[in-house]
Amino acid sequence: MRILTWNLGYWQHSSQHDKAWDYLCNDIKADIALLQEVKPPSWLPCHTIVFEEITRGWGTAIYIPLLPLSRGYLSRYPGRVALAYTILDGDFPLFIASIHAPIINGHVFPHLNNIFAELESKKHVSSAVIGGDLNSARLAEKVWPGNGHGPFFERIDSGDPWIDCCRRFNTVELQTFFRDTCVYPFQDDHIFASRDLSGCIRTCNVMNNDLTRSVSDHIPLIVELDLSCENTTV
Repeated sequence: MRILTWNLGYWQHSSQHDKAWDYLCNDIKADIALLQEVKPPSWLPCHTIVFEEITRGWGTAIYIPLLPLSRGYLSRYPGRVALAYTILDGDFPLFIASIHAPIINGHVFPHLNNIFAELESKKHVSSAVIGGDLNSARLAEKVWPGNGHGPFFERIDSGDPWIDCCRRFNTVELQTFFRDTCVYPFQDDHIFASRDLSGCIRTCNVMNNDLTRSVSDHIPLIVELDLSCENTTV
């Protein structure tokens, strides 16, 4: 199973948005796509997407082309989290969240912590995959010390309750954000899995090529899970 997170940057790259969707659906072909700053195209079947609007038709989404999809809700930060459940082979439920962390008065914390607290309170099944554009990175603690980035990732790195899929294979962060005005190689985009899926994580890589760099200021992060592994109940 291939799981992707990608901020498609609609509000700054709307002229390239159709190209981004075409590449997502016909070339990448992820089984689960966690999407931010996205505007669903009119041709997309409504049963394949959970979409939460932020403004002017764009927002945060979960796109799953071939699995059943049921919607969930968060009470805080409207438009910033798309929440859903799907059923994998063997009637196995999976909790999914796509997050676009808000920056309010120049700060992403405590808002990102609030989102994670509510997600964890709504996670009523064992297995989960969550992620998105968190507007936070380990490097951010060095650039803006004391603003909450360090403690957030210290908790993630403890492995309770989440496993950082990218950290499993990379000792340093992988740059996913490439805005010209930003001089730091931030990895703003992350995918976390619940602990019961830890043994199933096989790869985690970025897709950095001419097309992904041309349609957004973020590039996709892709995780592959082997759901037949012995370390899961799937």
